[in-house]
Amino acid sequence: MNRYILLIACFLTIASLSGCIDELVPLENDPNTPDPSIYEFEVFLNGSQLNGSFARTSTFYLSANSSVKVVNIVDNESVLDIMPLEDLTKRDAEILSNIVVIADHANNTNSSFSLFQKYAKEQKVSSLNYTISEEIIKGQKHIYLNFSEPIRGYIAYTMTIPSGQNFLHVAQTPSVVRFVLPEGYTTGNSFIGRARPDPDQIYFDDKERMNLVWYNMGTEKSSLVNMLENIFNTEIQAPSNTIKVIGVKFYAGSAPRRLLLAGAILGSLALIIIADYFKKRRKLRELREQIEAGANGKKRRI
Repeated sequence: MNRYILLIACFLTIASLSGCIDELVPLENDPNTPDPSIYEFEVFLNGSQLNGSFARTSTFYLSANSSVKVVNIVDNESVLDIMPLEDLTKRDAEILSNIVVIADHANNTNSSFSLFQKYAKEQKVSSLNYTISEEIIKGQKHIYLNFSEPIRGYIAYTMTIPSGQNFLHVAQTPSVVRFVLPEGYTTGNSFIGRARPDPDQIYFDDKERMNLVWYNMGTEKSSLVNMLENIFNTEIQAPSNTIKVIGVKFYAGSAPRRLLLAGAILGSLALIIIADYFKKRRKLRELREQIEAGANGKKRRI
């Protein structure tokens, strides 16, 4: 009897200790739960409204490592087409991670600055369902975020990119594209790197980060198309959806000064080497003249 009582007491003791352990050790958060706190949801619209809706605005927060945070403002769209640049050395790496959707169905909202401002302040992740699909078109990978119906709001994600401080983005029109360089970095030096094509606007934000903006509000006609229009005196309709490659090579703000210093040092070394070369050349010429003069003197004596 005493043995049964002892076993029951041990069981109750273990159960109570297990309960205490569960209370002391918190459950880990689900790693698949998106975290909106790592993104900057800025209402960057800047009068980019077109036909009653805002053109898609994509902001790329660049970093010195092999990733970029992207925040898209979508207005009445059901598909987000992402064309990533893959790192061939990391074929198994996850391209998109921490996908955050802060939006609602377009039928339930009206397109306005105040609506996007509200979403940016609340940063409440939406329960909208979407699917992810991939497709290779003309050698370029496309990742599609598909929603059951058009939405209005923010779509943010972290994208893995090739290492290095050289970023390329394949933009679709109509759209507005903004690159935000890391703090302490810049671009624009012809020898080190610059943005291509030239941005429509460059400014610094409150964190002293350089912002580059391209307003690509419609399809662009090439110079050849413009020339043909002038020759035949007729308008050639451009395709409704075109792409445009935008790139930037960015570097630390001290890089131009270091480059100038390195150039000065290399230039000084080059001058020293050239001066030493001419000095030795002059000595060798003098020595040859002395040898030739001595040889001529011997011939005369003979």
